[in-house]
Amino acid sequence: MYNKVQTRTYSVASKQGPPTSTSVSLVDLLDRSEISKVRLNPPLIYAYLHTFHIASRCFDILKQCTSWHSGYVGFDTETTVRRQRNHRLVSMIQIATRDLCFLFQVYRITQGNCKEFPPILRQFLSNPNILKVGVNASHDAEWLKKSYDIQCQGIVNLEDIAKEKGYSAGSLSELTLMFGDPGLVLEKNKRKILKWNFDAATLDPELILYASADAFAGIQVYENILEDRMNPDYLNYESMNPILLENKYYRWIKTKPKKLDRHNEVNKTIEKFIEDGRLIVVEEEKQIDGVDEQNQDAESSKIQRLESTSATVDKIDMLVKLPGISIETIVSSSFADQFFISKGLDLDDCIFLKEILPYILKAAKKESLVHIYINNGKKQSLAKDDQIIKEKLDVLSLKGVLIPGKKWNTLMLHPDWLTELEKGSILEKL
Repeated sequence: MYNKVQTRTYSVASKQGPPTSTSVSLVDLLDRSEISKVRLNPPLIYAYLHTFHIASRCFDILKQCTSWHSGYVGFDTETTVRRQRNHRLVSMIQIATRDLCFLFQVYRITQGNCKEFPPILRQFLSNPNILKVGVNASHDAEWLKKSYDIQCQGIVNLEDIAKEKGYSAGSLSELTLMFGDPGLVLEKNKRKILKWNFDAATLDPELILYASADAFAGIQVYENILEDRMNPDYLNYESMNPILLENKYYRWIKTKPKKLDRHNEVNKTIEKFIEDGRLIVVEEEKQIDGVDEQNQDAESSKIQRLESTSATVDKIDMLVKLPGISIETIVSSSFADQFFISKGLDLDDCIFLKEILPYILKAAKKESLVHIYINNGKKQSLAKDDQIIKEKLDVLSLKGVLIPGKKWNTLMLHPDWLTELEKGSILEKL
């Protein structure tokens, strides 16, 4: 879901007497209080806040750390669609900063009884001095009012800000592409959302990542759109789908890009990749066209080509490849074993990761990874069972090894991991 995310250090001053140099981090306090942390790498995700006591204890800790937010938070809600009883009541409230996200399972806490709603959470939502930002956040606030009689204050709709600034995007997915941090991509699968149970005692890891991503995206978009800090890699629809205009029959009509235009655009892209170092040239061969050689021998043809430069066109055919060393070399290096262990992976994780590494250098669907693993014909560390393999992929996702690709339900190796693996393997080889 992310490439690099810097974490802030929050501290709590001692309650006895004036503040001292000794401080306790917010994360340490949450961990000591056994607030369930389900993502171990930043940004951290705290889920299973499903009882009155746990939710209140969590906000008691947050109240001690006055700097845990900057006056605004990412805000979103989820509702279990297929719940039989109280089927329209909000299931979960997500609250996020840049570094932390909390998933409060409010329906499990209240079972539909407004009186069981944690007062300290109600007070937070009703505080107009803390902005709650998100796409269509006012709609979420309305449902909380209908569900639990909560009057949310400080609601900010991101699509309204975008409209005021002249941006055409209105959905959270599009705004995230424009103003989200690199690495965070939102794509919604409506079929899965309809099936998910946000009230469950055990939440699916994919559900947790989905719910937290919306809240994280809200705060990122809010901060960046206020500064007009657009993602430099963002391409709008017109750029991704170029259309040429021709003046025919006294009016403008849309036509498909011509073959030569597409060819030139591809060449420009390849040249840009070479300039950026994303491709490297391994061989160049000069060829000269435009001379009829059918009825001449090799020597005369050579002379004629050299003398007829005015009638010829020079072309350079470049052989290019991706930079770096092969994945087989990386996997077989002793550095890879040491690197995986240093990242907190156990032996089983290391073995499984090395087996699937060639298939996750770019984004691949989870189901495809399962089928590839089962059908590759090699000795494997896991049983050929779909569910077991999916669970292992979920474990690597929660540990930050795998991150979602741009398309829904796809996974790929964290790019920073690949960079470190390549550097370490090269140094070891030298």
